Amino acid sequence: MQWIIKYLTSSIGKKQIMGCTGAFLVLFVTGHMCGNFQLLNFNQEAAQASYNAYTEFLTGFNPLHFPVKLIYLVELVLVAAFATHIGLAIKLKLENKAARGNVGYEVNARKGNKSFATFTMIWSGLIIVGFLIQHLTTLKFGEHYLYVNEAGEIVRDMWLTTIDMFANPIWTVFYLVALFSVGLHLFHAIASAFQTLGLAHQKWTPVIDKFGIVYSAVIALCFAAQAAFSCYIAHQPETEALRAKSHEIQKQLEQKKAAAETKTSFVVGDVIISTNV
Repeated sequence: MQWIIKYLTSSIGKKQIMGCTGAFLVLFVTGHMCGNFQLLNFNQEAAQASYNAYTEFLTGFNPLHFPVKLIYLVELVLVAAFATHIGLAIKLKLENKAARGNVGYEVNARKGNKSFATFTMIWSGLIIVGFLIQHLTTLKFGEHYLYVNEAGEIVRDMWLTTIDMFANPIWTVFYLVALFSVGLHLFHAIASAFQTLGLAHQKWTPVIDKFGIVYSAVIALCFAAQAAFSCYIAHQPETEALRAKSHEIQKQLEQKKAAAETKTSFVVGDVIISTNV
């Protein structure tokens, strides 16, 4: 037990845990980026159907029939990974600063081989945290619109929530700036994580460095393309008509959903009978 505490409180232990949580978050970001490709469709009626089907699949996926939805467990793990990653980053930064003890070291270090991404890790990380808060408040906890899917079920219209947000150029520009920070953060983080986990090698480290550059560029550019395309397509006449139509039927869908969920109960003898209206 003592060795676990010693490892968790050591500098290398914190860095390795930070690298593992970062790798987990990178996998999540990659999956999220792939899912968002549903938005890249000039036929936005088809995009609305496929994107809502995709988000409904994510929120309803529960193959092992857990008492709570699987998405909630995944979100709980994500929150824990984010909190651990951010907390350790701040702690290591403060410890390094305290150990350094003078400004001169940092000034001299900037003259070395360290890149711009290295020195801005903490700041790009803070921008990403702000971006994450905005992302959650405007999308996950944003407007809850309804949509009737191909099976006739009333589900959440995440396409409408998303496309409405990107219709605002201010949010789109904010997204693009934040995604530049994501790319910058990944640029240094990938190579650094491999090194911290002891996977550095004279032969393979240059390959890992190049992979980090390509990967961070692909992630940032793909997300940026999705945001820019959504802003563009949101202002096209066909999409504006679809958005207006989707907004117009919301009250009707809310009433229909409420009616479907309303149960009437009545008693026959000692038996309570419930039925959907």
